[in-house]
Amino acid sequence: MKNKRIIIGIVVSVVLVISLIALLTNKNSAYETYDTDTLPRVGEVYLVVSDLERSVKFYQHMIGFDILTQEANKVTLTADGFTPLLLLEEVNNSVERPPGTTGLYHFAILFPDRPSLANALLHLAENEYPVQGAANHQYSDALYLADPDNNGIELYVDYPSEKWERDADGGYVGGSYPIDIEGLVNEANPPWTGLPDRTRIGHMHLQVAELEQVEQFYVDGLGFTITSNDNGSLFISKDNYHHHIALNIWSGIGIPSPPENARGLKKFIIFFTQQEMDEAEAQLKHLDIPFDTSNGTLSVVDPSGNAIEIRTR
Repeated sequence: MKNKRIIIGIVVSVVLVISLIALLTNKNSAYETYDTDTLPRVGEVYLVVSDLERSVKFYQHMIGFDILTQEANKVTLTADGFTPLLLLEEVNNSVERPPGTTGLYHFAILFPDRPSLANALLHLAENEYPVQGAANHQYSDALYLADPDNNGIELYVDYPSEKWERDADGGYVGGSYPIDIEGLVNEANPPWTGLPDRTRIGHMHLQVAELEQVEQFYVDGLGFTITSNDNGSLFISKDNYHHHIALNIWSGIGIPSPPENARGLKKFIIFFTQQEMDEAEAQLKHLDIPFDTSNGTLSVVDPSGNAIEIRTR
């Protein structure tokens, strides 16, 4: 009897240990942090502008891009001298994007460190360029402004990913809180020399007509993971990032797409692995969502008319 009790005790102990290991493993998996060495997911952003010379001047002298390539009506901009990040195109018959339509809310430029963002803030202040807002999002500090065609821009820097908080469902805890401007400025390291080499496009934020349809498209179709779904917005990502794409209905449900010749966002690039690309093609076919792969990439338009080009890496 004594031996039997010992055996039962050992079995129970083993089961408890295995259960504890499983719980810890699941928790670690659910709360895995973002690796800052992960390759970018968002590539260049294509914008249609009204005055190419004016826009290039703004993006060079206010934001800090360099010219990579230049044509009669197109200019490609870079931060490191070889990676395209922003393409500006002047179209003769373009029209102003009507308010209350889908499209770009802002594109977000991710700085590699806080001193670089602080330098950018001081540079904007010294040139008296208006900053429309600033926020501590609990995973990043962000500044907001607009280009001469009123395209929204976010300049931001991430907090260390191990400090990003998650809720009970594993989503990231965000928000918009006052930023410590004085503390940020104190981290500046002048002089301003433009965008650092390791600058990237961190995420895209889009205005959409309806969240349920775009959730099906981006999550079920393209395989993104939801990181936040609250207050009329949906944040999604790959690689445990807080968000690579944000979608909102803050201008209203059912808003129309802008005219095809409207200025603003023309398309943006996303990078997938080959496996992710294959899975996306299969899922888009399953959902009966049209796409084109004739040029070696996957070109597709979301339910709100935002054009995306997916490339493998």
